[in-house]
Amino acid sequence: RISARTRTPPWSSAAHLRRSMTSRFSSGHGQVEYERIQPEPHQAPKTKAQERQEYLLRKFWAAVWVVVAALFAKYIDFWHVVTEGYVTGRPYHMLHRGYFKLGLCCFGLWTLIAAYLILWVKYYLKVEEEWETYSPRAIPVATVCGLLGIVAFTISFWPVWGFFSLVIVTVFFMGMLHLAHFVPI
Repeated sequence: RISARTRTPPWSSAAHLRRSMTSRFSSGHGQVEYERIQPEPHQAPKTKAQERQEYLLRKFWAAVWVVVAALFAKYIDFWHVVTEGYVTGRPYHMLHRGYFKLGLCCFGLWTLIAAYLILWVKYYLKVEEEWETYSPRAIPVATVCGLLGIVAFTISFWPVWGFFSLVIVTVFFMGMLHLAHFVPI
């Protein structure tokens, strides 16, 4: 058993931890304890062909998301909207620049946190600990930045595309997220 009072925070290895409440009457306060869940013993190891097939399937779907996001950008004339602030032929539907800049700042901070965790911590410092234990505030801050950026981009695109902004931001987010599959690290 791993006690909640150890250095490992309760949110680390979420897939491998199960929370169970136990009462400690000697101290008078409830104490949260965590126990590791072991993988199922009857799972057969994957063959090289299965691993290769899963790898290629992941890369295929990542490529699909990136291509769909690029086609979306081309179809909706995204670069013109970003540079000029409106869709060609509809200059009265203006992009909200303030929220767009906020979204860019949030996306930039999210990217910096990802670069810090992936490049600096993992490859340069060669830290073997999980990110949650080495830098416990990085993932929550990146999550808040990502969500705030998505909301800001949606608000900034709303005057131009209306409800379609939700679809656009979702497709672009998925395209950018899956673009990381093709970064040669």
